[in-house]
Amino acid sequence: MSAVSFKRCTLEIAADRYDEAVAALLDMGVVGWQERLPTVTFWLSDDAYAAAQRDGAIDHLRGLGRVFVETEVGGWEEQWRTFHHPVTAGGVTVRPPWSAPTPGTLDVIIDVGMAFGTGSHATTRQCLTVLADLTPGSLLDAGTGTGVLALAAMRLGFAPVFAFDNDPEALVIAEENARRNGLRPLLFGADVTDAALELPHADTVVANITLKPLVALGARYSAALAAGHEHPRTIVLAGLLEEQLAPAVAAFVGYRQRRTASEGEWHCVVLEESPFAPGS
Repeated sequence: MSAVSFKRCTLEIAADRYDEAVAALLDMGVVGWQERLPTVTFWLSDDAYAAAQRDGAIDHLRGLGRVFVETEVGGWEEQWRTFHHPVTAGGVTVRPPWSAPTPGTLDVIIDVGMAFGTGSHATTRQCLTVLADLTPGSLLDAGTGTGVLALAAMRLGFAPVFAFDNDPEALVIAEENARRNGLRPLLFGADVTDAALELPHADTVVANITLKPLVALGARYSAALAAGHEHPRTIVLAGLLEEQLAPAVAAFVGYRQRRTASEGEWHCVVLEESPFAPGS
């Protein structure tokens, strides 16, 4: 990769444009990224950057916030590695392959590649803390990304663990991370907004994804609960901004809020089946 030159791109965005920015970046072929909101820094090869200019992707980002672009001096990989470091939450340490294990914690190795999800994001830390407090059982990770939550859940004793994503590249990385950890979650490709999609049943569902697919997930499980079909007893929703909390929770009819955790602008909600819900 040393023969290829890169652009370091910095995007300054408001929190309410974050979801849209992430969706745009996922389509651009970023080779590495780091986030300290309101700033997201990402790297593109010169060829990928030229393509992003031609197809209007860079202009789209400029419509979301301020974009600064400069030629990377030296290897982007080294700058990127200085950002990604071990993170411990809920008794689980998520670390990149180049860092040593942390004694006394459950170890999860994550190499992010081109997918999002290192364990360093507040929403991931919130999910890890919540999962550590739940009674282990079967689990479904909706929008698994690099596989970090699915693998951490397995370390915490959840089984079986299912995990899916609509990004083929993310699934490849999740599979590689599973091999690194000697774990075998049941990974598959799926789009939660596809109403015809059947999802495997699990006692617990964790969804650290954007609002639109969260609402689609809520419609799916609300209908299952009302009809007396199989449905999760506990649902963990993460990646929510303040203004997204109410619509996300409202989408899960028949569930009640058991717990809400906040870190900065990010919120995580634990829902449980209401004892008064139809079909419960």
